[in-house]
Amino acid sequence: MVVLLVILILIDTFCIPTFINPLNDNFFSETILGSIRFPKVFTAIAAGAALSAAGLMLQQLFKNPLAGPYVLGVSSGASLAVGIVIIGGASIPFLNSVYVQSIGIALAGFIGAFGILLLALLVSHRFGYSYILLLFGVIVGQILGAFQTLIDYLANPTDLKQFALWNMGSFYNTIDWSLYTLLFFVSIGIVWSFTLMKPLSIMILGNDVAYTLGVKTKQVALQILMCTGLLAGVVTAFCGPIAFIGMAVPNVARMVYRTANFKKLLLLNILIGASMALVCDILGNLAIFNFHLPINVSAALIGGPIVLFILLKRKY
Repeated sequence: MVVLLVILILIDTFCIPTFINPLNDNFFSETILGSIRFPKVFTAIAAGAALSAAGLMLQQLFKNPLAGPYVLGVSSGASLAVGIVIIGGASIPFLNSVYVQSIGIALAGFIGAFGILLLALLVSHRFGYSYILLLFGVIVGQILGAFQTLIDYLANPTDLKQFALWNMGSFYNTIDWSLYTLLFFVSIGIVWSFTLMKPLSIMILGNDVAYTLGVKTKQVALQILMCTGLLAGVVTAFCGPIAFIGMAVPNVARMVYRTANFKKLLLLNILIGASMALVCDILGNLAIFNFHLPINVSAALIGGPIVLFILLKRKY
């Protein structure tokens, strides 16, 4: 998987959509590589790794192979906040300023995602991490989606198109400080997730058994929710809501390598997730389309059939 990841990095950096010779020392090549392709590749790797790690932890926590990093309604909160900044900028002078527009989208997505995460943590503190928390995510997503529809209805065509483009997902939105911010928070979330693998692997034996073995299950579940919220929230803030990667990759990893060692399984998830994100970006930039294919479209073409296969394979 490491070799495959390196090959995909080279292809996405130097070959797609047009070939750039890395030995060709000229201003055009250096500008394209340094300003566009290198940030895009690092963003794809970080996003794929973060969503895959979050998906693995939530699937193991809820014992549900179809749970994903957005199951708690995090993406809905981020989308509503971003919609307010983009679409509300026409009527709210503060949001229409150049400074706010330059950093407001990522910041709004981050605040919206963590606002919903805090509500989910309150629900989990009251009811635990049972099916009620999953229903909470679904219901909150529907409510926020209704408000988002109202904002879309009131929007002008230009702002509505900008928001639609953000909602399709992209790895091109991170440059300079935003890329470093994304990498910083994703690194914290990945390291945090590795520390949770040992107690999470014990919790699959059941909460009662795990508790007798010294695992504080409620505290571990709370940390998992916070960690997955951090990973999914920061990716959504900078790249938009990216579907299927966080749901499909953990199932692929379990089919490729059946192990009870969750640290190895997490590492494999990170490698496959980063590779899948690069494949989605490569597919979206192929010259045969004559236009840039949004990440959510290419992710659906790859991850959608995987999720359907998993769904149809199970009898219950």
